Amino acid sequence: MKIGYIGGHWHTNIGNSFYNLGALHLLRSIPNSEIYFIPDPAQEFWPNLKNDYNFIKNLNLDLLIISGPSLGGNIITTYKEIFDSFKFRDKEIAFLSAGAVEYNALEIEKVSKFLKNYKIKFIFTRDSFTYQNFKNKIDTDFYNGICASMFLNDTVKIPTIDDKFYVFNFGRKDEPIIEKKDDIYTFRKKSYFGKFQENLNGLKIIRTNSDSFRYFSKLNYNRPQTYWSSSPEGYLSIYKSAETIFSDRVHSCCASLILNNKAMYIQVSKRSKEKRFTLFQRLGIENIMNEPCKLNFDFINMEKEKMKTQLLNKFR
Repeated sequence: MKIGYIGGHWHTNIGNSFYNLGALHLLRSIPNSEIYFIPDPAQEFWPNLKNDYNFIKNLNLDLLIISGPSLGGNIITTYKEIFDSFKFRDKEIAFLSAGAVEYNALEIEKVSKFLKNYKIKFIFTRDSFTYQNFKNKIDTDFYNGICASMFLNDTVKIPTIDDKFYVFNFGRKDEPIIEKKDDIYTFRKKSYFGKFQENLNGLKIIRTNSDSFRYFSKLNYNRPQTYWSSSPEGYLSIYKSAETIFSDRVHSCCASLILNNKAMYIQVSKRSKEKRFTLFQRLGIENIMNEPCKLNFDFINMEKEKMKTQLLNKFR
């Protein structure tokens, strides 16, 4: 079976790479299959684009798999032409590690109505809200899974860094001041003209930038001790080596956690308050918004094995 897995746009959000790599590792466990990594449709980033060459709709595949916050947003404008082609050619579509975007009733109805037009092989969700609210709306096999980023540690080998530091992973305008008092971490908004924090608990702060590529270097390297790349390996070495990672990005936290480090999710930006953070509940770290957390690997490894078994059962 020829299976295409859609992912990419790492240069616009490096967090995509963390679950893309995990999903590819999981999919490659399917026997008698050829797994292909297919770049995202351009409409994922430019929703109104009309003059691109849509090669995906004509790919010689048996199954197309989409992941991430795909059960909402621009799914119709991005995928209708592709899905129509797969339907016409009697090919299948599936979702792996999928979540909603708005997490509301209107989105659920809109997306469910759209997907009813196609042959959906299965939907593996990454959070329980998406599972509970879609499972009775679409006629397919559902599984209440976990985020594919949890398979990242099975597929990457990265060196650690011989240095001591904390990581701040925030946009420039949203980066807070973080302090530790009586073993409790607190944060507050930095004044607009205030200096960026230089250290925490006596250690320096390294800043990882998850923002899109910018032509002028000062737009990416816009604060002291900043790291930016369109490739994940450097981020992963930093996240694996840090004392703790503080971030308003879900998948920066996930990558840090699966590399056996501590992370704290801080809701300081508009993006951080979107409900994609509900996937933390399926990882057993509901308290990550209140304190740095680590994964219970006995639980995570059990969930990973269950998810892998369920996936393989779909191809027997």
